Amino acid sequence: MGRALERRRLRQAHLFCSDLDGTLVGDDAATERFRTAWQATKAPPLLVYSSGRLIDDMRALLDKVPLPPPDFLIGGVGTMMFDVAAAAHVDAFAHSLSEGWDLSEVERVLTGVPGAVRQPAEFLHDRKSSWYLHDAEPDAIAAIGAELAASGLRAQIVYSSARDLDVIPAAAAKGAALDWLCRHVGVELTAAIVAGDTGNDATMFKLPGIRGILVGNALPELVEASAGAETFQAHEAAADGVIEGLRHFGVIG
Repeated sequence: MGRALERRRLRQAHLFCSDLDGTLVGDDAATERFRTAWQATKAPPLLVYSSGRLIDDMRALLDKVPLPPPDFLIGGVGTMMFDVAAAAHVDAFAHSLSEGWDLSEVERVLTGVPGAVRQPAEFLHDRKSSWYLHDAEPDAIAAIGAELAASGLRAQIVYSSARDLDVIPAAAAKGAALDWLCRHVGVELTAAIVAGDTGNDATMFKLPGIRGILVGNALPELVEASAGAETFQAHEAAADGVIEGLRHFGVIG
């Protein structure tokens, strides 16, 4: 590896943002190894967990699994943000998602989609309409997006795991939320690292200048979506893959 490439790979990280399920969570022994490695790190970066789960569900999960406490939570596929130290939702971020969003109109459009089944209430909130739609072709997803746009909505679709269909504000998604948070705390994207395993993590990997860790169990949809980004493909699965990636980028020893 050339010296310039090595310096770029090892540039200091000020923020690490990781997905939970399938990435840091899923193998408790690996999760505990991540916690041990993270807590042994001198002056660790800001720690952010980003998930499709809503904030209350994320907080309940963190009470059960051996993860280090984070600084911020991004929930609902990038539609919610929680400041852990302040024990409060970040209202300024929530307000930034309002323009062009009308939940009732989104629900009207999705109710008419053949095969779409509304997800349980614990996965829904006023800026996230979530449905099960199995094995949808790209053309079908594009048609839903066109109908949303024709209804005057500023919304986007996040489709992952060949099943989960989330409709969220155009200004949301995991990547947009992380970009907003980095600006909020004064961290350049080039000083941030992300980790994930499915397509709903793709927008984080596409942020300009960011570095990404693809855990060993990452789905092809994320691998393909992150092509061209500065990524490390781990051999190990879940939290062990995150450890492998953080070692690669010089964050942990």
